[in-house]
Amino acid sequence: MTKVLKQYVAFSIASAVMFAVILASVGRAQQGNTSAKPTEPTYKEVKYSADSSTYRWDGEDRIAVLRGNVMFVQGDTTLIADKVDYSEKTKTAQATGNLKIFDDRNNITADICTINFEEKKGTLTGNVRMVAKPKPKKETQEKKDAPKSLSSEWKDEAVITCDKIEYYYKQKKAIVSGGLKIAQKNRIVTADSATYFGKEDRVELVGNVKGYDEKEKHSFSAPKVIISLKEDDEWIEAEKASGTFYVKEEQEETQEVKPAPEAARK
Repeated sequence: MTKVLKQYVAFSIASAVMFAVILASVGRAQQGNTSAKPTEPTYKEVKYSADSSTYRWDGEDRIAVLRGNVMFVQGDTTLIADKVDYSEKTKTAQATGNLKIFDDRNNITADICTINFEEKKGTLTGNVRMVAKPKPKKETQEKKDAPKSLSSEWKDEAVITCDKIEYYYKQKKAIVSGGLKIAQKNRIVTADSATYFGKEDRVELVGNVKGYDEKEKHSFSAPKVIISLKEDDEWIEAEKASGTFYVKEEQEETQEVKPAPEAARK
């Protein structure tokens, strides 16, 4: 029974925690040292290129439009689109057409990417799809002997689809809504919405949270699941959880009955 319970808990943890780890990887480029406030503004280099660039003035607004093979590169993150519009008045930018955002671990596609610099918010809408790879880990003898953690359950590439992702990069907070589905190897997790709190290393899956492991035939459902990924404080909570898992039945050993010797039968 102990082994069975461990398998069930491992599936539940892996299913729910997968999304938390992925969202953390999406926002990692925005994360920095928040313990001290900088006395001077800091700058990050952003390179861009496009087939054509136009600038025009519309009353009090200045509008910039980049068209054709538009590319923005910041560090190891690249954005590619057919068109990017920027409005100085509203301080918003919008990328459309064959949109791709990728780095060495994540590959994201969507119909539209909008950045609101006033709200410090980035939004992906329409056919959002993310392919995320786990971060390579250096295996040491100490880590091999250490007990498993929640994040260690995420070892395979995952594909996430949804209608919309809103990321508040100053708060390190992401809100995912509309048909959330996470597929990882033999596991599938679905939910109505999810919120990732980067500063607390916490994720909340809300509304019809369901998980299924095709290989193990395990299932899991709950109206709400909360996961903490904080180092030395990892835990998972599920409200009114229910599920199904299977116990392997071991056949009882039967002793072969040998016929009595002929002398004994006389």
